[in-house]
Amino acid sequence: MPAMLDDPMAPVIYRTSGEAPFPTPHAPLPKEIEIRQVTLRDRVTKATLIPFSAPEQVPASLLNYLCAQLNREIEKGDTYPMINAMSLESFGPYWFANFGAVMLLGEIQDVQQVKQMEENGRDWEKECLGSFYIKPNYPGRSSHVCNGGFLVTDASRNRGVGRLMGEGYLEWAPKLGYTYSVFNLVYETNVASLRIWDALGFKRIGKVRGCGNLRSYPDYLVDAIIYGRDLGPEGEDFVSEERFDKIRFYLKNGSYPNGADRAEKSRLRSAATHYRLVPRDDPNEEEKLMLKDKEVISDPVKQYDVAKLHHNEHHG
Repeated sequence: MPAMLDDPMAPVIYRTSGEAPFPTPHAPLPKEIEIRQVTLRDRVTKATLIPFSAPEQVPASLLNYLCAQLNREIEKGDTYPMINAMSLESFGPYWFANFGAVMLLGEIQDVQQVKQMEENGRDWEKECLGSFYIKPNYPGRSSHVCNGGFLVTDASRNRGVGRLMGEGYLEWAPKLGYTYSVFNLVYETNVASLRIWDALGFKRIGKVRGCGNLRSYPDYLVDAIIYGRDLGPEGEDFVSEERFDKIRFYLKNGSYPNGADRAEKSRLRSAATHYRLVPRDDPNEEEKLMLKDKEVISDPVKQYDVAKLHHNEHHG
């Protein structure tokens, strides 16, 4: 689910605009950046997003696996614009120069535990679900505007990993000092990515016509969407289907979803004072989630259907 555009061979750009302090290359991350526990789409499987500030922090075998996954995506020729595979020596400095995160199965407590997993001979093909980076989209005076590149591995297809990494991106990017995010190049044929960014509050701020000479579409050039989004102070200003599912779970069960940290528990308790569940006429159907006197529709497809119906009723 790429959103990047920058040249992998270009010199690394670091944030030098916006609010101080500015990052020091490969220095420890801000204390606000903590390991993030998440639960996959099945609401049972636990996973962890682990942040890194330098390629040297990532176990060599894990770095090698991620590089191979990226090269497979490049070879497919449908999501990333690059044609040539990336060497392992180039991949680490490119992906983890500013900030990179890796999602692994299970509850991971710290980076040292990831290194121990390598020593124990873990199979990253089964354990690694994805990775993403955050870096400036522009140099110099505009370097407080960030960009991200996302990689969903073979072990994580259709498990909600892309959305969870997108939520992690929105939480961490403002804590790294960025105020706005731009995704330069999301091909219109990459439907999974389009759905995620639309659902996470990104706006389609532009289109680049005919910019994708993709392998699966040899007969015509594919358009690409440019996405933009303001980043809230804590990265919490987005409204996602995942968030409403967690609110519904808390209201119905009186307990927190698996993987909820202290901050998320606090948000759920706060949300419970504003939302409520109302039974439907058919007891076999899921209760309606209500905000004041209005039903919350969190499914993007249903949102579109409602908007379409409303439009047809008033502009028939």
